This record gives sequence, C-alpha cells and structure tokens, in this order.
Amino acid sequence: MRNFPLFFLASALVSVGAATAGHASTSDSTTVLVDRERRRLEELFIWKMAEELKLPVETEAPFAEAIRSLNREKVKANGEVAQALEALEKAKSKAETDRAVKQYEKAWKSYGELPIREVSRIRSLLGGEKLGRYLIAKSQMAEKLKALSATSDTEQSR
Repeated sequence: MRNFPLFFLASALVSVGAATAGHASTSDSTTVLVDRERRRLEELFIWKMAEELKLPVETEAPFAEAIRSLNREKVKANGEVAQALEALEKAKSKAETDRAVKQYEKAWKSYGELPIREVSRIRSLLGGEKLGRYLIAKSQMAEKLKALSATSDTEQSR
C-alpha cells in the first residue's frame, strides 16, 4: 500500500499523456483538463516529498510554494521552447530562421538553468542533508514513473 501514491501519480501522468497524445493543438477543454491534472500531480508530488522527508508543518508551506513556483517556471520555459519551435516552422527567410534559432537557444538555456535554481531554493529551505534526500527521492520517483510509463506504452501498443 506504500506505493499507492506513486501508482496514482503514475496513472495520472499516463492519463494526462493520453489526453494530449495525437493533438497538435489542444482545445480549451483539453487544456483545462491538462492544467487540472498537472496541478493534481504537483500536489501529489508535494505531499509525497513532504512525507518522504518528514517535513515539519512550518516547513511544508514554504516547500510547497517553492515547488509550485519552480513548476510555473518549467511551464513557462516549456512554452518558450514551443514558441521557438513554432517560429522555426514558420520561418520563411534566413533572417527569420536565425532569429528563431537564437530564441530556441535562449529558451533551452533558461530551461536548463531550472535544476540549478531548484537545488538552490530547496537547499535554502531544507538544508543540505534533506536536499540530498529530496534529490534522491525525486530521482527514484522519476525512474519508477518512467518504468511504469514504459510498461503502459508497451501494453497499449499490443
């Protein structure tokens, strides 16, 4: 039963992926659904990490806000990457292509700096020891989710 939250998190991730698979542009209702599922996953992640790290009540709120803030930054960075790719697809001249490539590079640089900001913010909240435990737990959760997703993808392709 200890893995129930992880299973729930994984199944929610798969359902979000399934809801958006095959749609080049999402409708408003799909976007709302994806946003709602993303928030639900975010809350599950926060809850699981707070439980895993045994965070005191007074630390949980700032920790949760830090995670939410980082996730908003990730969503923004992903949007910037998507906009850059769209600009590349629409480019009709060398100058437009060059601008779009620079935009793409800038977007990926911004996205790439997110893990560094995450480490800094979480360290300032939790200290070095709990930061280490957080990073390990997050990595393990990501690996389990990838494995569950791969299993789900294999079963769906049958």
